[in-house]
Amino acid sequence: MRTVRPSGPPIPFLAAALVFLFVAATPVSAQPAEGEAPGAESASDQPIEAPADTSTGADQTAEGRNGWIFFPYLFYTPETRVGVGGGGGYFFRTPCSCDQSRPSTILGNIIYTQNKQLVLTVQPDIYWRDEKYYLRTELSYQKFPDKFYGIGNRTSSDLEEDFTPLEVQIKLSLQVRLLSGLSAGPLYEYFDGTLEEVETGGLLDKETIPGSGGARASGAGLQVSWDTRDNIYLPSRGSHYLVSAAWFDAALGSRYDFRRTIADLRKYITIWSSHVLAFQVYGRSTNGQVPFQQLSELGGSLLMRGYYEGRYRDHDLIVVQSEYRMPLWRRFGLVGFAGLGDVAGEMGRFRSRDVKASAGFGLRYMLIPEEKMNLRLDVGFGKDSSGFYVTITEAF
Repeated sequence: MRTVRPSGPPIPFLAAALVFLFVAATPVSAQPAEGEAPGAESASDQPIEAPADTSTGADQTAEGRNGWIFFPYLFYTPETRVGVGGGGGYFFRTPCSCDQSRPSTILGNIIYTQNKQLVLTVQPDIYWRDEKYYLRTELSYQKFPDKFYGIGNRTSSDLEEDFTPLEVQIKLSLQVRLLSGLSAGPLYEYFDGTLEEVETGGLLDKETIPGSGGARASGAGLQVSWDTRDNIYLPSRGSHYLVSAAWFDAALGSRYDFRRTIADLRKYITIWSSHVLAFQVYGRSTNGQVPFQQLSELGGSLLMRGYYEGRYRDHDLIVVQSEYRMPLWRRFGLVGFAGLGDVAGEMGRFRSRDVKASAGFGLRYMLIPEEKMNLRLDVGFGKDSSGFYVTITEAF
């Protein structure tokens, strides 16, 4: 059985620390050769849904360079343990785009983890007309052995059961800039998943939970984004507000009819030289017959670090997080973070007595100073759990 509990002995921390030191010690070109572009924006450790970065605001670090890029992955999370992989793609600017505009990218990657999880992703992100239009596409396949604890905010750890899903996912969104910092447009998502393995006699084996016998969800909707950040990787000032709504319906080929609404609100404030306070309010709500794979999940490397991703899942989720970021020495920095959050069957059922808390600290190493792209090592603590994370880019 592939299991390393987040609350286990210090072995996960030692593995995470070794991964951090190895990646930090790996030489990274701060000035790419002509014809190349620095890039790991799609080097995400998240094979499952995370708060989307669909920003279209100004980025002060963009450079007028096109070319090919290839990069390795090495990361650690409680959900995957040590993961390795590689990716690459092409960076370019479309005709009529100025050198200061963000480059379009066509990236692909493959990831394999110590928990025998395989993730394949292709992600074309296209800007044109000087970022007036932005098309974001993500195509993914994954075989991802995971854990299920039931549905609700009071599920016992004794309910833990392993399952192995096979999933294909397509995400499309088009954003049109309406005003400086403001953009809006349609989105489409397709999800098809089957369960290759479940525990005999477990909750998923009984096929009484929506999605336990397989799930196909197809939906369309709208999203609106307000983005005034000064950098997409490590903002020091500005805001990023993203709100989206999607409807999944049989008319679009979905086996389940439900609605989903997401609000992701982020604010960044510079207190004094390179000391930054970051805030995030994240809400996700689903209504209707929702397969368990599409329910809102608490935990992971982005939301409420210290909890296993999916430890608690239900229709609705609310999370409030803050982070204090400060320089330490040369490329190194320190971070302290805290959060409150919970899941519930509907918005009116959130109770203060059930709210979960998380807190922790982290070390940062700036891999690419020109892009302000960080390697991060975080240690998070939750209620009766903890987690160690080594990934690229900030949680929010």
